[in-house]
Amino acid sequence: MSGAIVIASIVEGHGEVTGLPVLLRRIAAERHNVHVDVLKPHRVPRANMVRRTDELQKAVRLQANRVRGTGAVIVLGDADDDEPEALRETLRATVEGASPSVPIVVALAVREYEAWFLAGIESLRTHPSVRDDATYDDDCEAPRNPKLRLERLMTESYGSVRHQVAFNARLDLDEVASRSSSFRQFLGAVAAVVDPEGESVDG
Repeated sequence: MSGAIVIASIVEGHGEVTGLPVLLRRIAAERHNVHVDVLKPHRVPRANMVRRTDELQKAVRLQANRVRGTGAVIVLGDADDDEPEALRETLRATVEGASPSVPIVVALAVREYEAWFLAGIESLRTHPSVRDDATYDDDCEAPRNPKLRLERLMTESYGSVRHQVAFNARLDLDEVASRSSSFRQFLGAVAAVVDPEGESVDG
């Protein structure tokens, strides 16, 4: 492909505003050998993302207008206690047609973004805030509070804004993909944007 692909995004957490661009650039470069121009994510709190369709649609239009040339908008939320596929379909229905000229892709972390850190916790041991013996053998998408489980494997309190950039830079993408179905779907969502002739949206 010629020229950089532009990725705009909508997230629900403060940590993802700074952390998600790091992850998107890594996925594009390491898994697809593609350079991407990642714009600053636009934050829509979860309650508004799920219940206020007008706010999510407005955010999609705002981000889509920032995409010049080839690119897309990725909407990334947390499933929390909702059924993931049902919520994803609800969000897809909300954003469908919000910006006809720019593709819109919806992905969810189950249950929270931090579940992906649990899935790849051993690769985060090099960070000074993570215990040298940190490991997590259970289903990373099962706990209702992945942040709490993650914090128990750390040497200090977890802060999404404080830790996400560094954690996303260290995370073993293959390890997380092997343990998290929602991360595999997210990889598929990114692939649909940066390598449409490769993986499908669902990975």
